[in-house]
Amino acid sequence: MEAWADRRERAKGGEDTLGVCVRYSGLWFDIESVPNQYQHTKKCVTQNYTWTGEYMNVATRGLTDEDEKVRQGAVMHVEEYDVEKPDPAYMTVDAAGVPAAPYQIIATDYRTYSCVYSCLEYFGFRAEFAWVFGRTTTLPPSTIAKCHKKFTSMGVDPKKMFPIVQGAACPYYEKLDEMMATSERQLVALLGPDLPTTSTTTSTTTTSPVTSKLAREEDLLEDIQGTVRLEEKIVKEIETKVEANQEVNRVAVEEKEGDVDYSSGLRSSASCLLLSLLCITVLMLH
Repeated sequence: MEAWADRRERAKGGEDTLGVCVRYSGLWFDIESVPNQYQHTKKCVTQNYTWTGEYMNVATRGLTDEDEKVRQGAVMHVEEYDVEKPDPAYMTVDAAGVPAAPYQIIATDYRTYSCVYSCLEYFGFRAEFAWVFGRTTTLPPSTIAKCHKKFTSMGVDPKKMFPIVQGAACPYYEKLDEMMATSERQLVALLGPDLPTTSTTTSTTTTSPVTSKLAREEDLLEDIQGTVRLEEKIVKEIETKVEANQEVNRVAVEEKEGDVDYSSGLRSSASCLLLSLLCITVLMLH
C-alpha cells in the first residue's frame, strides 16, 4: 500500500480541490444507503468531515444492529491521476481493516444533501455502494429522488438502498439542537448566510427571504406528503397481514371442525356388540 506521506503529497490540489473539500466539511447524517458489511454503524449514523488542508479526516458514529455504540475513523484523500483537471469530488477512503475504497461525490449542494457512490474491487470481489447524506436528520422525498435519479443514470439500482434510523431513537437526540446549531454556524462560515447552491457545482446564488421561506414551506409540504405516503404504505401492510392472519385462522377452524373424535362411537359400537353376544349366549343356555 502506498505510504501515507506520498498520498497526502498527491492530495495537495489547487483552489478547486481545496474549495470543494472545505465546503464539504462538517456534519452529515446518513439518510439512505446500500447495506455495507464494512461499515459497523447501522443506525443513527453521523459522519463528521474535517479538511486538514491535505486530506480529510472522517469520524463516524452510530449504533450497531444490537444498539451498541460504535466509532470509526478514516482518512480520505483526493485522487488526481495525473490529469490536468482532476475531479475534486473523487476521493479514496483509507480505514483500518478495510481495503482502500473510492468515495465519489456525484451530486451535492454542500448545505443540504450529498449523493455518494463507491465501487469496491478487491481480489476479484466487486461490490457497489451508495449513500444519501443530509445536513439534517431527514430530507424531503424530492431531494432523495435527485440522488436516486443520479444513481439510476449510473446503473445503480436505488431499490437496493434502505433508510437509516435517525432522530428521537438515537443517543445524540438530547444534544441534537446543540449539534445543529454548531453545524449551522460552520455552514454559515463556509457558505455564507442562507446561500444554498442551486446545482452540483461550486457556484452559489443569493435568495431573498421570501423565496427562502417559500422553499422551506415547499420542503415541509413534501415532508408531510412523504409521511402520508409512508403511513399509507404501513396501513396497507397491516391490512395485508390482518387478511393473512384471518385466512390462517379460517383454515385452522376448518381443520379443527374436520377433526372429528370417533373414539366414543367406537366404544359405543363395542358395547353394543358385547351386549348382543351376551344375549345370544343366554338364549343358547336356555
